[in-house]
Amino acid sequence: MTTLFHVTIDTPLGYMRPVSDGTCLIRLDWDQSRFSAPDNPDDVSRETSDQLIAYLGGTLKDFRLPVRAEGKSAAGHAWLEAMARIPYGAVVTYGEFAAAAGKPGAPRAAGTACSTNPIPIIYPCHRVVRAGGALGNYGGGSNLDPKHPDNLGRKQALIDLERRFA
Repeated sequence: MTTLFHVTIDTPLGYMRPVSDGTCLIRLDWDQSRFSAPDNPDDVSRETSDQLIAYLGGTLKDFRLPVRAEGKSAAGHAWLEAMARIPYGAVVTYGEFAAAAGKPGAPRAAGTACSTNPIPIIYPCHRVVRAGGALGNYGGGSNLDPKHPDNLGRKQALIDLERRFA
């Protein structure tokens, strides 16, 4: 069994916990209540925490972290790499995201890539919206339905943050 490392940060959008396998960031746990497990930090989880704090403060626009998204196939990683290329402060539609990933005509697959993203914010699924500008869905760091207003509020808060500091 692999030892996992993590550190908890309390943010205006909830508690975030970057999780590392000791080499790479593998996921970002995000919840609205404090995690029960005690922190077990390493260099990767601490650096991710520092960069998330800087991002949320408007002083960081590009994450520079070793990442290997947990549980993703080669196709899943390709979607995440395309997602990572969406510029800070921009929003694109699911269709535009699909086209940028080399899958024109696959906006539903683009939506699935967003909804199954294990490293939100760093892989900026919040930058992907519906045609016409509606937010669409967002996990938003809770167990609530992705259509729940609280989750959509977190998505809008990230979009607004980036627009303010772009």
